[in-house]
Amino acid sequence: MSLATALVPACSALLAAGVFLSTLKPCRDTSVPYLLGIPAGFGLLTIAFAANTLEFFGGGIMLDAVFLLVQTYGLLFIALTYARRTRLKLVGESFSIELAIPGIMTVLVLGYALVYDNLSSSAVPLGMNVSLRGVMVLASLYLVYETARSWTLSQKASVGFVTIGYALLVVEQIGFLLQTAQFGDVAMTLAYEGQLFGLFALLAITHLAIKQGDRETILRRLGLISLAH
Repeated sequence: MSLATALVPACSALLAAGVFLSTLKPCRDTSVPYLLGIPAGFGLLTIAFAANTLEFFGGGIMLDAVFLLVQTYGLLFIALTYARRTRLKLVGESFSIELAIPGIMTVLVLGYALVYDNLSSSAVPLGMNVSLRGVMVLASLYLVYETARSWTLSQKASVGFVTIGYALLVVEQIGFLLQTAQFGDVAMTLAYEGQLFGLFALLAITHLAIKQGDRETILRRLGLISLAH
């Protein structure tokens, strides 16, 4: 990993940490326990990008695996919180199912990697990489769907930037998937731009023009006022 490449996850960690800090108090003050999944998810993204940054100093497959798993868990935490908020059929109505999703995902992905992939290499096995990226694409697409669904309710608060932010996270994962298919620098540029601009958009809507103690505006801007399904 070059120094320039290491700067991208470092900046992403700072952006994700900013969103974590800006959402922690509003979600905590609602006294709705499951809404803490929003700051928890961005906290996990912060840890993931920090682990990705440390790869510049060495670490190989273990840090890369931690980065991918924790980033996947972060996006799942956020997506499942939206599902719980809007009571998405089955998933949003069952806490047990929500807990089972990341557990089953971990078992399947790691099991596949252990059985079919070479874990002695210096990089995360291709099957594990693609599988986790695929899960992140689905989680990000769901976030786009949920926030777009409440567009008429939240557009005055965020002008749609929350949907754009999550859509850029979809672009990020598509870029990384294309990179595994040997699309080279073009794919990496697409991935990093989606990652940075997506997190920046989410940071902006949770920070800009927010009065002190105004938690409702942040929740509206994040699209957490969607009607139940």
